[in-house]
Amino acid sequence: MPPAISKNFSNGVKVGNFVFTAGQAALNEKGELVGANDIKKQTHQTLKNIGGVLESLGATFNDVIKVTVWLKNFDDYQGMNEIYVKYFNEPRPVRACVRADLVPIFDDDLLVEIEATATISG
Repeated sequence: MPPAISKNFSNGVKVGNFVFTAGQAALNEKGELVGANDIKKQTHQTLKNIGGVLESLGATFNDVIKVTVWLKNFDDYQGMNEIYVKYFNEPRPVRACVRADLVPIFDDDLLVEIEATATISG
């Protein structure tokens, strides 16, 4: 499971059949940024972290129904997608992608943040 960026929120919660992840970034288990200024490495680490949150709450990528992606720079859109499609089978979840260059969490090296919503049976 990825490290919590803040003690003020959870990395994920399960409510009924729904699983909600907090926005995840490209942080390793020590809280260090992986892939500074490399959108593909950051997207991979971010989705790896989402996978850990999903698994800890009994869900998988196949259960994800909605994803929100924040990109610091929309020039990274294609690179993010190259990695993203490796994690989600068709039909892929609905998705919003937002330019986030003004969001304070996006320091000089952080390029992407992703959150997911999943639904599981039982």
